[in-house]
Amino acid sequence: MPSGPNRIGSIRLPAVLAIGFTGHRTLHDEPKLRQVILDCLRRQKAASRWIVYGVSSAAAGADQIFAESCLELEIPLRVLLPKPVEHFRNDFKAESWQRTEKILDKAISVEVTGNRNEGSEQYYDCGIQTIAESQLLMAIWDGEPSRGAGGTQEIVSYAEKIGHPVVWIHSVTGELKTMNEAAARRMRVHPELDFLNGLPNVGITVPSDSPRDLAMAFLQKLDENANRIAPQARRLASIPIVYTAAAAVLSGVAPEIPSAVPWLALSAVLGIVAIALPAILRLHKRQSLWARTRSAAEFSRSVLALWHTPGIYNVIGPELIPDLAGILRSMNFLKMDDRRRKGASLDEFKHEYHRDRVVDQIAYFSRQAARAELHERRFQAISWVCGVLAILIASGYLVTRTRWITVQDFPHQWIAFAMSSLFEIATMAGAFALVKDSARRRRRYREMSECLRQWDKQLDALQTWSSVLQVAEQIERALLVELLEWRSMILAAGLARK
Repeated sequence: MPSGPNRIGSIRLPAVLAIGFTGHRTLHDEPKLRQVILDCLRRQKAASRWIVYGVSSAAAGADQIFAESCLELEIPLRVLLPKPVEHFRNDFKAESWQRTEKILDKAISVEVTGNRNEGSEQYYDCGIQTIAESQLLMAIWDGEPSRGAGGTQEIVSYAEKIGHPVVWIHSVTGELKTMNEAAARRMRVHPELDFLNGLPNVGITVPSDSPRDLAMAFLQKLDENANRIAPQARRLASIPIVYTAAAAVLSGVAPEIPSAVPWLALSAVLGIVAIALPAILRLHKRQSLWARTRSAAEFSRSVLALWHTPGIYNVIGPELIPDLAGILRSMNFLKMDDRRRKGASLDEFKHEYHRDRVVDQIAYFSRQAARAELHERRFQAISWVCGVLAILIASGYLVTRTRWITVQDFPHQWIAFAMSSLFEIATMAGAFALVKDSARRRRRYREMSECLRQWDKQLDALQTWSSVLQVAEQIERALLVELLEWRSMILAAGLARK
């Protein structure tokens, strides 16, 4: 991947176009189909300002032609195998396997997708995974039904039914046909990635040209932008509450005050401002902007946490958060392109994941739980003290029938003002507690801290990649569970696609 402004200048994730492939093993005219594939890939590469890479298996026949075409055009290649290499090679003759070995050696990533099933199901699962990992499927197909499970027709049919764009190359005539053309036009549009790339760098630089450094700098950029938005949004959200309370106090007390008209007018102005303030300050937009940036940051953090795993792990896939699909594919491509990532041992990953992810999150949740508890107690204390004082004043006023106030020549309206103010302060404290969601956050943070401690014990005791990754994926899903809530709020506000 070349260096340049995209890598070292402004901190931007590269947009990528993943082209998947499926096709027959036996071909009538291999040279003709090779040329068709080469021409098609050249057009896709020339038409895209993005990084184009291929996603394919490496079976004999059409898969080999597609993979070799990608390598010839210097298009990065990700290989998905239906079963481990030592079993996969049994499907080949010696000469054909030599071609596949060269492909595997030059691919930027080689992963096994079908190791949980047996027989033809492995090839079907591999084909379905190829669709899931690509934005466009290229297929060499004769138009006839499959002659076994996992055949080309089944994969193409699945892609067509779910609306996935397909470039169908007829295996006999070489004729091209595009299925789901509307989806093919949309695949090149990722406004969310453009928006996040366009956020200011806020003083962050990329220390080197490595893919991981770029991904880390992008996360830091999102963090800084989210941190700048969040405190401001919370502070601004409290202003309408204060204005509303002040308006209520004045409107209640004003009739008891001489020359009440100015006070009533002030109360009306405060009420109008309180109603208009959320729109004037764009509070909903600010909150949605924060959620939009913060959710992308947490999503990126999760990908980086699993950076040194052997393969690509989509804890939450693009089907659940399609607006972040561009980030997912870009991060995954950077991970595949990071040559220094390869070779991390299980113990190294466990140590790094424990230190940089689990311990850090436990400390974060512990701090946030203590902070939420402090806010909860503070608001409860203010609410109770003000409420009790207001009740005592009202009770004393009724019991004494204002005789001591009359003696002291104390105006009656100030009693009403004091009671109203105290009750409003108590109400505001309760409202602030709801805005900050202190009680729920405290419980949630403590639950997460305890769960992470338990998962950390499991990670320490486990000794295989498979078992460790199962626990790591559980942790990442738990940490990202609120992300879907945030994205729902964004979509409801109608901002994510603007």
